[in-house]
Amino acid sequence: MNPTKPHRVAILVLPGTVGVDLAVPLEVFGPWPAFVTAEVPRLRNPYSVTLVGPDPEPPVGAGLVATQVEPLSAMADADTVIVPGRQPVTEPLSADVRAALRAAGARGTRIMSICIGAFVLAAAGLLDGRPATTHWRCATELRRRYPQVDVREDRLYIDDGRILTSAGLLAGVDLCLHVLRADLGTTAADTIARFLVSAPHREGDQPQVLSRPVGFAGDSLDRTRNWLQENLADSHTLGSIAAHAGVSVRTLTRRFQAETGMTVMAWLTGRRITQARRLLEIGDRPIGLIARDVGFGSDEMFRTHFTTATGTTPARYRRTHRHLTAVPA
Repeated sequence: MNPTKPHRVAILVLPGTVGVDLAVPLEVFGPWPAFVTAEVPRLRNPYSVTLVGPDPEPPVGAGLVATQVEPLSAMADADTVIVPGRQPVTEPLSADVRAALRAAGARGTRIMSICIGAFVLAAAGLLDGRPATTHWRCATELRRRYPQVDVREDRLYIDDGRILTSAGLLAGVDLCLHVLRADLGTTAADTIARFLVSAPHREGDQPQVLSRPVGFAGDSLDRTRNWLQENLADSHTLGSIAAHAGVSVRTLTRRFQAETGMTVMAWLTGRRITQARRLLEIGDRPIGLIARDVGFGSDEMFRTHFTTATGTTPARYRRTHRHLTAVPA
C-alpha cells in the first residue's frame, strides 16, 4: 500500500444484501474511532470506503436501506472490491453488475466475497477454475450451480491471489483481518481485532465446523495452548507438549486436531510466525535473534517457514511494514 494515499475500497450493495455481511468490511476497514487511531497514529486514514451499486437506495437485509450508494462506475477507481452476501442466492445477476465485476477482475483489482457473496462472484465468472469457499450450508448449492468452481467448504477463507472468498459471517471478519494484516502488518490487524473484540488471527485453512470432543470443561487443551503461546522460544516436541497436557501423544494429536482443526506443530508454527511479524514491525532487533525469540532453531528454518506463510522474506517484510509501526502519542 502507498502510505501517502488511501487504499480505495468499494463495497458492492445489491438488493437483498445481507446487512451483517455489509457491516463486517465497514467495521474492519473504517473509518475507525479516534481511540483506535490514537493507539496507532500512523494509521489514521489508510482506507477510503465507498458503497457502490446499481440502485442508489437498495434494500438491505430485513428492511434496512443503504444510503449514499455511488453508481457502479465508481468501482473502476477501486483498489479492492468487496461483495457481501445477498438473498436469495438464486437471484439472477444483472448484466451491468456482471460486467462491472469482470472489468474489475480484468484490471487486477483485489476482489473479496463475504459468506454467500461467493455466489455473486461465481455468477460473474470470476471463480471459474479457482478454489473458493462459502458458508458450509450453501456449499453444495454453489457446487451444483457452478460446477466449474473448486468449492472447498472445509476452509474459513481462501486467498487465491487477487480473488478471496470467506465462509460465514465471522469467517468474513477473519478474511478482512487477513487482508488488513497483509496490507498494514500484524500490529494494525491486532489493534482492529481488539476493537472488534475478535480473535486476532485464524488461519484460512482451518475447518468451518470443528469436531470438538464432548467431555468435561477440563478436557480442553486451552491451558496447554496458552502455555505454548507464552513459551514460543522454548524447544517443544509432541512428547513434551503431551506431558504438559497430561495425556499421551496419540490423545494430544487427536484432541488438538478436533479442537483447532490443525496439527499441533502447524498451530505452533503459525503462532511463531505471527509473533515474528510483530517483532519485525516494532524494533531493530536482528532477524537472527528474532528467529530464536520465537523458537526457530536456525535462520534458514525461520526464513523458509516465514516465506511460506507470508510470501516474502523477513527482511523484506520489515522494510515494508516498519513505516506503519505504532508511534507513542
